[in-house]
Amino acid sequence: MEIQPAIKSYFFGKGYRDLSNTIKDSWNMNLGSAKKYWDKTGDFWDEDNHFYKVPSVATAFAALSVIVFGSIWFALLSILHIIILLSFFLVIYIAFTIVLIIEKIYMLFRGIFTACPECHFKAPIPNYLCPKCKVIHTRLIPSSYGILKRTCQCGNKLPTTFFQRRLQLKDYASCPNCGRSIITQETKPLCIPIIGGPSVGKTCFLFTSTRALINKLAPKLSWNIEFLDTNNENIYNNELANFNKGIVPAKTVAMTLSAFNFFIKSNRWPDKLIYLYDAAGEAFESSDNLLSHRFYGFLHGFIFIIDPFSIPELIDQYQEQLQLYEANIKPSLMMLEDAFSAMIINMEKNHGIKRDKPIDKPCAIVINKTDAFDIEDRIGKRAARQLIIQDSSIKNFNQATQTLCKELFEEWGLGNFLRQIESKFKKYQFFTCSALGYIPDNSKKPFKPYRVIDPLIWILTNSDSDLRNDLKKAIK
Repeated sequence: MEIQPAIKSYFFGKGYRDLSNTIKDSWNMNLGSAKKYWDKTGDFWDEDNHFYKVPSVATAFAALSVIVFGSIWFALLSILHIIILLSFFLVIYIAFTIVLIIEKIYMLFRGIFTACPECHFKAPIPNYLCPKCKVIHTRLIPSSYGILKRTCQCGNKLPTTFFQRRLQLKDYASCPNCGRSIITQETKPLCIPIIGGPSVGKTCFLFTSTRALINKLAPKLSWNIEFLDTNNENIYNNELANFNKGIVPAKTVAMTLSAFNFFIKSNRWPDKLIYLYDAAGEAFESSDNLLSHRFYGFLHGFIFIIDPFSIPELIDQYQEQLQLYEANIKPSLMMLEDAFSAMIINMEKNHGIKRDKPIDKPCAIVINKTDAFDIEDRIGKRAARQLIIQDSSIKNFNQATQTLCKELFEEWGLGNFLRQIESKFKKYQFFTCSALGYIPDNSKKPFKPYRVIDPLIWILTNSDSDLRNDLKKAIK
């Protein structure tokens, strides 16, 4: 463990020095006592009377006795001292090991780690500043600097475990990589990137699905939604105010991105921190543009947004209508296969995903803009209901949507894309929605998005057992 600005625990440093000093002092006392007797012996031989001086001989034997028997007692008592002290230390070390294991198991079981919203660096816990002297403690965990608490170099006591309320230092947390202040509260993060080319509607989907979760789903499940910080809350409120006025959310332009974060809280389980990543569509033009998106190494699921009007077959079918409404629909110019391939190549090159191994994270494939023309009648809710009536083997809406989308993708010349999805993901589901609710015009009337919450519900259900239990009850 790297050196920390803290005082090492007695049992991991000073205790051994004290034991060593005690043994040295005892040995020196033994030698000093023998020397004291030896110094009293004087001359052994009496020149005048020609015999050994009895007192001198006795004193010499006393010095020898101290050396021999004193050393034996010194060795025995030193060994006993070492055994007693090390036995006590062993108890401390066992307790330390148990505390450390409990800490690690708890964090592993709960899926707790720190993900920086800015640089996307992953760490078990953030760095913490001492509230008193502001020095950085890089690993505030049970260690040689303290099992339950650590004493900072300034004398301030800092908790080192979750059950000692390390969370009370949340306002002093920072990213171990970039040093930015972060508010993680040591909760389980659920990291979900929203993927797709330019103008597919990712940003609209992000805000409308978040709005649906806050306004409709959360009250139903008694969830409390809290934004990570005032910046996230202000962004949401500003976009929501514009959205209610009929103003579409601004296009994401940065090639690097920050996460949009909020907590889902309930009295039934520990808090969850949602990370929704919305990168500029241009970032998917090349896998090299995604190098800074480190969250692909620890994400919990994908939401892949498709603009149906980026499909050449549909462009040909709706050519006349698109000429009239192109400015409002804003078709994406990037082929959906290109965005998908860039994402997959990035994961294979930089995040340990093998080409011949499927990804074990859920992927929601969302066909947006179904409000345009007759798309809703072909793959939307009405089409799904009709298919359920016609085919008794299809039991629910999701199964019907999956069947419709697969059939139409084959018809639209996207068979290879379907086979790519099937080979790369163990679990995937098609969804259809409109992030706006109708083709925008100049009337500025309020948008009415529909089915935007369904993909997010599906990802959350497949990513966290606590949320899954709540969501299953809600669906029933």
